[in-house]
Amino acid sequence: MNEKKFQNRLNKLFEKAINKKRKCCFPGCDIDAINSHILQKNGILKGISNNGHLIVSKTDFLKNELFYFKKSGIQITYTFKGFCQEHDSKVFKPIENDEIDFDNYNNQLLFAYRTILNEKRKKEVLIDWNNYQINDTELSRYLDIEIARGLNVQNKLAIKDLEYYEKIIINDLNSNNENFNFRIRSTKMLDICLASHFTYETTRQRQEKINKTGDDYDILTDIFISYFPLEDENVLIMGYLKSMEDICGKYVNEFFEVNEDILLKKISSLLLTRCEEWACSELFYNEYIKSREKTIIEIFHKAVKSIDEDKEIDFNLFDN
Repeated sequence: MNEKKFQNRLNKLFEKAINKKRKCCFPGCDIDAINSHILQKNGILKGISNNGHLIVSKTDFLKNELFYFKKSGIQITYTFKGFCQEHDSKVFKPIENDEIDFDNYNNQLLFAYRTILNEKRKKEVLIDWNNYQINDTELSRYLDIEIARGLNVQNKLAIKDLEYYEKIIINDLNSNNENFNFRIRSTKMLDICLASHFTYETTRQRQEKINKTGDDYDILTDIFISYFPLEDENVLIMGYLKSMEDICGKYVNEFFEVNEDILLKKISSLLLTRCEEWACSELFYNEYIKSREKTIIEIFHKAVKSIDEDKEIDFNLFDN
C-alpha cells in the first residue's frame, strides 16, 4: 500500500469514527445525540460571527499542517455529539439566554460539564478509530497493533478520569453540594471564545512520578476554563475541585489577582499550549493572527513536543 492510499484509508476510518451515532450523555437516556454546542450558539458564537461563520483553530494529526486555522459555520463550530434535542435544551437552558447569572453555582457547573463531555467524546472517537484500524484487514498489516492497543488503554484511562469529574458534576447539579471552586472576572471585549479544561500536572511531573513510584497519579487535577465575549466585555470562568485546592488553588488564583495585561498573556499561553481548540471572529483573526500565523503555528508545534506544559511562552496572542 503506497503512502497516499494508506493516508486516505486512515482518513476514511477517522471520518467513520467521527460520524458514528452516539447516545445522549444524559444519564439513562437512550436517544441518539445531536450536535451540541459547547458554548451558546445564538448569543456567544453568533455575536462574533461574520455571515454565520467564525475562524477556528484546528488540530489534525492526519495532516502535515497539524495545527491550522479555517473558516467554519456556527452550526458546526464548537460542537460535539453530546445530548439529544430534549436534554440539550433542558439541561443547559440557564446558560442559553442573554442574561446568564454567573454567580449561580449550577450555571458555573454547566460550563464545566460541557467541556468534560466534549473531551470524553473525543477519546471515544479515538478508541473507535484505533479499533477500526486494528480490524481493517488491509490496513492492519501495516500497523503496530500493540501500539494501537496501548493507545486505547491510555484513552480508556483518560475517560475514567473524565467520568470521575462527570459523576461529581452530575451529583452537584442534582443536590445542594458544591464540590468545586469557581472564580469569575471580566476583561475588555475580545472576539475570541474558549471552553476547555486542562490537566495541571505536566508530562514531566507524571514521568517523574512513574519513574519514582511505578505509578501515575490516581486522578489528574483538571482545571476548567471558559473565556468568551458577552455584550461589551469578555467573561473568564475557571474552576477546580475543592479537594485539589492545595494542588492548583494558588495557580488558578493568579489569574484573578494580576492586572489585565498579565492576565491576557497567561490566557494566550493556555490557548497556544494547553487549550489549542478555540474560535474567533474574522476581525480578530485579521487583526491579531493573520500576520503572525506562521509564528503561532510554530509555537504550537513546539508545545506538542514539550513535556513542560506549564511553561509560559514569550508570545502574546493579544498584542498586535
